[in-house]
Amino acid sequence: MKRLGEILIAKGMVSPDGLRSGLEACRRHGGRLGTWLVRLGLISEAKLLDALAEQSGCPPATTLQLATAPSDVRAVIPPAFGRRNLVVAFARRGRNFDVAMIRPNDLLLVDEISKVTGLIPRPHVATEAALSAALALPGAATPPPAPPPPPGPPQGTVREWRQFWQLESSPPELMRALEAPALRGPETAAATFPHLTPLTAATGPVTPRETQELADALSAATHRDQVAGLVLANLAGMAYRVALFSLYQNKVMGWAAHGQAIVEEDFHTLILPLDRPSLFLNLSKGVDIHVGPLGGGEGNDLLLDALGSPPPRDAVVVPVRVRGKTAGFLWLDQGEESVADISIPNVQEVARLIGLALEILVLRQKVRAGARLTGGAPPD
Repeated sequence: MKRLGEILIAKGMVSPDGLRSGLEACRRHGGRLGTWLVRLGLISEAKLLDALAEQSGCPPATTLQLATAPSDVRAVIPPAFGRRNLVVAFARRGRNFDVAMIRPNDLLLVDEISKVTGLIPRPHVATEAALSAALALPGAATPPPAPPPPPGPPQGTVREWRQFWQLESSPPELMRALEAPALRGPETAAATFPHLTPLTAATGPVTPRETQELADALSAATHRDQVAGLVLANLAGMAYRVALFSLYQNKVMGWAAHGQAIVEEDFHTLILPLDRPSLFLNLSKGVDIHVGPLGGGEGNDLLLDALGSPPPRDAVVVPVRVRGKTAGFLWLDQGEESVADISIPNVQEVARLIGLALEILVLRQKVRAGARLTGGAPPD
């Protein structure tokens, strides 16, 4: 998949100097390349949307389409969910509806939208400015009051049943309860270069103050992007680039990243099937860690394109597992430098905490599903 900058240059939409100005703004202030190019007056919203559609392979959603969408259609997606994920529903046909997204290739988010709405979403790509403007519009009218409940058990019985499904432990207690480690052997197989080398297991858990603070913060996280933000902030000073990748339907996708080389539009459009040889393949099959160069192959080449320049000399990559199943990967590199100074036990501990935090989110979703079955879900 082409980088956004390459598409803009090839189409003559921006000059090389203009692209460098946009990338420099991203490095200095963070944010998305396309948004900065528009803010700097180097490209129009329409041209940016055209380039994003080509990059993502998804149809575009214009500012006008989002601004004129019926309020009852926009209300299909809960407002809090829409603001958190920058998604807007703007057209509907039966159980199918069109949704504008900043990351239309995020299959996990598309699946989450489907579960939240109970409908079938059709992803479109939109600019950050258009989505933000649509999300700022007044919401739909207040729905009419619900009809009286049908004859059945008294309301007190329903409340007692709902209480049965609620988690009585606090999130920090859940973090401690879920962290019982599986039995481990004296050595850990690690994917290193140029061949597999056993690494001596750590003599004990590494829990510096910063990691304990991260654990406390993760225990209160309410959605996966909040988990990602906390982890990136915690590890930002440890490496040149820190990235999280999600694994869904045998595809590795860019989830969240921090680093001067990262261009968000390029990173979030990464979709790497596991059948393309890459370092993720062995990690998804049970290998505990990769330390070293990436090597060649089509999959690793796509990964390097998503990470930006300069390409990493080598990297530390640890799988994130939820209940024994690989759900994603934690990545750190030092750009053109060695990763020898990165604390491997600390990275492994952070990856373990991510898995626990995601497991808590799964448990919360099950609680909400149980509440819906017994009389209504808690508010978002």
